[in-house]
Amino acid sequence: MDTSPLKKAERSRNLIANFIEGFADGWYMALQDSFKVELDIKLTERKKDKISYYEWIQGPYYCFSEGQLIYDAREAYTHWQNGLKKINLACQIVAAKPNIPIKIVNEVTDKTEYRVLDGYVKFLLFKPDEGHTRLVPYVGYNFSQNDFVNFLKTGELEEKNYHE
Repeated sequence: MDTSPLKKAERSRNLIANFIEGFADGWYMALQDSFKVELDIKLTERKKDKISYYEWIQGPYYCFSEGQLIYDAREAYTHWQNGLKKINLACQIVAAKPNIPIKIVNEVTDKTEYRVLDGYVKFLLFKPDEGHTRLVPYVGYNFSQNDFVNFLKTGELEEKNYHE
């Protein structure tokens, strides 16, 4: 687990992902918009001058979970035989714990703040065999939820997080 200090739990209008045609635009892995919950992106009701409206808000509580499978090719989600020919990398989560809120009371001001305790994602990467007929596991990693999201976005892997 990431041992960095607890970060402030804030929600923002600045989303980590812009979804176009059902996928996170510009991300290394083909992350579908059905993963908005895992990215803590929520459509939230707001009010301005007593008028309600909705907007997408980003939070820090990433919650990828065991069993989820993510490919680097969009086609893998719609037509498996064609998608299998285009996949270069697939990621399957084998264990995970979500980021969680931690309530902290400032003893001086008596104000309550929320911080984020980082969870983790343990996952396997798969590559296609020579004939692109099946996916074969080849390496595993253990990342914080935040580092896992960064991997999905950039494709960058840290060797220090490698596991057998």
